[in-house]
Amino acid sequence: MMLRSLGWMTAAAMGLSIGFASAHAGAEPASEEASTMPEAVAAQVSATCASIDESLGIAPQHYAIDDEIGGDLWLVPCNAGAYQISYEAIYQPEDAEPRKLLFALWRDGSWTGTELLFNPEFDPETGVLTDQYKDRGAGGCGGERTWQWQDGNFRLTEYRAVEACEDEASEFPVVFEAE
Repeated sequence: MMLRSLGWMTAAAMGLSIGFASAHAGAEPASEEASTMPEAVAAQVSATCASIDESLGIAPQHYAIDDEIGGDLWLVPCNAGAYQISYEAIYQPEDAEPRKLLFALWRDGSWTGTELLFNPEFDPETGVLTDQYKDRGAGGCGGERTWQWQDGNFRLTEYRAVEACEDEASEFPVVFEAE
């Protein structure tokens, strides 16, 4: 499987600079037309997503999927805060309507789901998506998640989390690891 990036961005919000690079071999910046989110994709974005001023450098990220199913992956920014930016992921297969992707979330000792990714990074060469969320700005609680692109979905491969906020940030323990 091979994924090809069509874009890159640097996010800057409230003095925080987060880089999302797709500077991989063979990756080319998207043309303006290719980076404009189609109406069908935009229609999948939740009404709770706030419109983020692109002058902050926060814009949708677009990736072409070059596997058996093919299509486009869009990471759409929803809300920007002091220490994290939330995104929704919309996948548009080549021959089907776009759909929002859902992700596992560990809360209160059990699993639930969410539409949100936080400060996501996607490696189009390997198909690996990671994110990290903080439950408070100082850290010490939150989670780190890793997925692998497979057959039109992201498969969770590792989840690390700490729910009780500690005074100091430390490595999050594993709560799930795929076999």
